Amino acid sequence: MTGIDSDGHDGGPLVLAERALALVQANATDAAALAERALSQARARSDREAEVAALHALSFAQYELHDPRSLETIRAAIRIGERHGLRLRAALARRRLAHDLASRGSIAAALRELDRACESLDPQEQARSEVFRIAILVAGGRPMTSLERSRRALARLCRTGDTIWEARLLRNRGVLLAERGDADTAAVELARARDLYASLGASEAAVATELELTRIALLHGDLPGCLAQLDAIQPARLSPRLGAELELLRAQALTQAQLWTEAQRALDQARAMFERAGSEDHEDRLQGIRVSLLAGDPARARGLAEQARRVFAAQRRDVLAARAAGLGLGAAIAEHSVTPAAIRSGRRAAAKLAAADWHAEARRIRLAVARAAIELGSARSARRELGACVALLRTGPIADRIEAWHVEALIRAAGGDPAGAQAAARRGLHVLEEHRAALGAADLRATASSIGSELAALGLRIALADPRPGPAFAWAEALRASALRLAPVTPPRNPELRAALTELRQLSAEIARAEQRGRSTRSLLARQARVETRVRRLSRHAAGEELPSRMTPGPRELAAALGERALVELVESGGELTALTLAGGRLGRHALGPRAAVQEQLEWLRFGLSRLAHLRRDAPQRKALVSGARTAAAALDAALLAPLRTEIGARELVLVPTGALHTLPWAMLPSLRGRAVSVAPSAAVWWALRARAPSRRRRVVLVAGPRLRFASAEVTAIGESRSGATVLAGGDATVAATLRALDGAAIAHLACHGHMRADSPLFSSLELVDGRLNAYELQRLRHPPELIVLSACDLAVSDAHPGDELLGFAGALLDMGTRTIIASVVPVPDATARRLMPALHRELTSGRPPALALARAQAALGPRDNALAGFICLGAG
Repeated sequence: MTGIDSDGHDGGPLVLAERALALVQANATDAAALAERALSQARARSDREAEVAALHALSFAQYELHDPRSLETIRAAIRIGERHGLRLRAALARRRLAHDLASRGSIAAALRELDRACESLDPQEQARSEVFRIAILVAGGRPMTSLERSRRALARLCRTGDTIWEARLLRNRGVLLAERGDADTAAVELARARDLYASLGASEAAVATELELTRIALLHGDLPGCLAQLDAIQPARLSPRLGAELELLRAQALTQAQLWTEAQRALDQARAMFERAGSEDHEDRLQGIRVSLLAGDPARARGLAEQARRVFAAQRRDVLAARAAGLGLGAAIAEHSVTPAAIRSGRRAAAKLAAADWHAEARRIRLAVARAAIELGSARSARRELGACVALLRTGPIADRIEAWHVEALIRAAGGDPAGAQAAARRGLHVLEEHRAALGAADLRATASSIGSELAALGLRIALADPRPGPAFAWAEALRASALRLAPVTPPRNPELRAALTELRQLSAEIARAEQRGRSTRSLLARQARVETRVRRLSRHAAGEELPSRMTPGPRELAAALGERALVELVESGGELTALTLAGGRLGRHALGPRAAVQEQLEWLRFGLSRLAHLRRDAPQRKALVSGARTAAAALDAALLAPLRTEIGARELVLVPTGALHTLPWAMLPSLRGRAVSVAPSAAVWWALRARAPSRRRRVVLVAGPRLRFASAEVTAIGESRSGATVLAGGDATVAATLRALDGAAIAHLACHGHMRADSPLFSSLELVDGRLNAYELQRLRHPPELIVLSACDLAVSDAHPGDELLGFAGALLDMGTRTIIASVVPVPDATARRLMPALHRELTSGRPPALALARAQAALGPRDNALAGFICLGAG
């Protein structure tokens, strides 16, 4: 019945029911009310078709509102329809029941109901039913033996102009194709679905499809593109369920970027949104396991994987159970607890996935089986497994490709072929270098080295087994500070990013004022955290450039650049430190002993100097701290430099530290007092900085920041030897004025409070009169100063990532093209800097290079103040 109601405004109950069904996904609450109204009218008129249609619409609305009565309602619709011979209506209701059952994990029952429904449907509705079939299979992690039926259904829907159902089927097929590894075909079908949804005004469905396209960008390794697409979606406009999918995908992207802390935050947010939506997501479980592995907690990851495997197995979700088993094997490898039973479980999981056409995932698990077999000493078994997933050496996600080359290197090493193992390891690192070059953000470049950290450790270990120093030196340089060898990072020229940086600066000033007045800063700090998140996200949209054709100089080129200097490069493998030297054109190698002993002395030295920086000169504990610091420095000198004296003699040094040694105040070591020392992230970076022809720029900039008692006096004293310098002090020392002055300067001296941010190194900053100048803003300089002196702060400290990638204020300066930085690796009192800096600039104006100028200034004043030794010369020197 489709008559007009007596009031002349609403249609009959069937019209109302169909209107309610169409309204569900836009407004489930209003749809439920409309369906209830249609149901009441249908029962009053004994209109059974309208009653079934109203129950169908009501059940769908209840499902969207997470009302458990949805199953009871749709079953009532089926009973009434079948009792009264309404076969089509009953079949459509049964199809709705199948969807509801699948969402509750009853996949087999859902497929039975769908098959029963299709028996009573006409060809058009059968074609539409393929949308449900694929959704059920994806939800249940079940195999789909063929896509031929869905191809025929798609052709029919297109031919009959059934656009909305064509879009739905294209989207579901795209999701399935992507999960089965056919990302290219998936992208074509998803893009078509998105465009169809957009043409129909179905904006949320279009966004959901855009998320699937973003997932494919991630599979293709386009991390900047994926992050940009995610950030372009406005989460406030999404339903809780779709918002959760957005955050889950963000967690996956951040996991691939090795940013596990941010990934965990996104995952937690996704879980909260899923709970708010009254639903769960199997990918949420699996992603939690990956994040635990990345965070270095394999025991927790293994427990979560086994729990997930049992849950999925109980639900008969075989594909999901197999994927969880594969992640459990990966956790066992990371935990070094592989057993033959774990390998057998991995093989069964891979076989199940391959049978379900999940070939990409199957190959990934077979790769883990190969790695596990190596752990148990079975190289032959590992070779067989690797042969089944050899495609991963050439294609696939970046982490899989690098792991494939890692396994190849392990197999060759186990077979007594160190040269072959080294060749495989170099191939893996080249894949990593290409990936890093595609990234345009400094933090993504630095963290990328974590992906290949195990491969790098293997290559270095094999090289150190060779008694010759050449292989070890070549390998150490190949894996060290690679991000700094790429073209300088320039943040996107994005008005939103500029606005966010301005807001952040204003917030920092507001927070400082609130602290001075004793007011609460909680809301300001929360706002600051949100703005920082926006800055991080926007800065990561930049894409990189092509990999440079030449990245690492050989010993002969380095020797020519060193001249009379000596190079000392420190490496660590298996907890042992080794020094590689290059002096007089000759390479040398020296075992230095356990890293732990050196690290303990370094911690004592830094503790002593940090405490001294905050003590009065007449403090009773000062003498003990000075004595302790000098004792630790002498022990470090004996451990790190005494074994090298024959090679390095009294030469000027280029020092390449590793790990925590990047924070060592080298001038405190007795044998280095008064000696010119340049500290560099790698020999190749030092060589590249030295190779740059000095510009003809002569402009000098002197900046005095607020809240430093002697900053203005320091700048005034320096100005006496720097006539014509641009001086910014007091109210003139703003962020904007400082950035303008720095761009194109030859030398910049910044006497400002420094704030090192260990939690987010690129937000490390200098305090100026109107807020903080952070590393993100410095990256925007077109022509950075060639020499930067950072006075009265410890911003030479950088966050060291695997591969000795430096991320922080100093690292950002080197990355953008500054040749040399003079700064401290420990806190420095304002008064100490006031004494050292005028002497440093007098040495510089006399024509001495920065490293020698610093050494002479420290030597002249050093005996009176140990804090002077905290300053290092970083870069070209």
